[in-house]
Order: sequence, then C-alpha cells, then structure tokens
Amino acid sequence: MRRATAAEFVLAHTQVRPSPFVPEVRLHLADDSIELWQATAVAVDRGDLAPPFWAFVWAGGQALARHVLDQPDLVAGRTVVDIATGSGLVAIAAAQAGAETVRAYDIDHLAVAATRLNQRVNAVPLVVQHSDVRDVQAGPGLLVTVGDVFYDERIAAVMLSELSRLAAAGAEVLIGDPHRAYLPTDRLEPIASYDVHVEADIEDAPVKTAVVARLVG
Repeated sequence: MRRATAAEFVLAHTQVRPSPFVPEVRLHLADDSIELWQATAVAVDRGDLAPPFWAFVWAGGQALARHVLDQPDLVAGRTVVDIATGSGLVAIAAAQAGAETVRAYDIDHLAVAATRLNQRVNAVPLVVQHSDVRDVQAGPGLLVTVGDVFYDERIAAVMLSELSRLAAAGAEVLIGDPHRAYLPTDRLEPIASYDVHVEADIEDAPVKTAVVARLVG
C-alpha cells in the first residue's frame, strides 16, 4: 500500500477555514484536534514525526500576524524570514502586507507541505523551505519573525541563541508569544499586546494574552 505524501496527509486531516484572529488568512486547519493528535501520537513518540503544530493556529503567531497586517509599514518592501512557520500564518500575513520577499522555514516536512498548500489558498508568493533557524543568514534590513517557540526549555535555548545571532548581524527580530514559560522577557522590547481567541482543547484558556516584541541586546 502506497504511503501518503505529506500534502495528502495534511489534506486528509484538515479543512480550509479562516484563522480566528486573522480572518484575512485562510488555512488548512484540523477540525478535530484530539483525533489528529491521536493519529500522529505513535509516530511522534518514535521520533518519526514532530507534533502536528502546523494544523492549528497558536496565540503568538496569530498576534504577530495581526500586528503585521495592521502595521504594514513593518514589512513593506522588506525581505522577511519566518522561522518555525508551522501553518505559514505569519509568512502569509507578511506577504499580504506588502513584503518584497517572504521565506517560510520549518524543520517539519508536514509543516512545509501545509504552508505550501496554504500559500496556494491565499494566492501569495512565498519561498517555503525545509530549513532550520541555524541555516538562516542575516544582514541589515532583514526582518525575522517567529511565533510560539518558547514552550520548551531546550528549544527555547537554541532559538534564543540563534535569534540573537541574527539580531547581532543586523536583522530585526520580532517575536509573538503568549507569555510561555521560557519566553526571555529580559531580552524583549514589547511593542503590542493582543487578547487572542484560541482553541480551548489545545490551550489552557479560551483567550490568551500574547505579546509582540522586538529582540534586543
């Protein structure tokens, strides 16, 4: 029996609908979060798959996408690199807001497939790549966006180190996060805050307050 491709897997487990806090962007999203987590649990436990973060919209990414669309001067005419893009929400919002070039990176093959499908739904130009934050090279003028990556101590440490490297090379780094445990608040300059409606069965509350902040220092 032929194994489903990444795109086929995404299509089989999602429906296209607007992002709750960013209705300008339509995404392939899971209708039944418990069913999808159960469908991937064994493969995740074996290390064959990453958790299906790409099938949901998270508070930090929604806040960051909302901010980009409401403040298009942030991205207009710039090159944007969206790290750990997941569903591609922030990358698509940046393209809609007038970024010159948008690159969406993720290390999860299913996230890459989901982002490419979501790119087509929204008819925006993106360069979607299976890439790690450590592959990104930065220079003055580059805008780096990243949402919801400070939920795990080890991942947060890698992300902070690499995002700091990019900022030191001249990039502007914007972070969206609902104040998760490993958010480096002492390194952030908050620029906006949003109360974001989220899916109650994947979060601990139906509304999460998420900060949009610039990495400094």
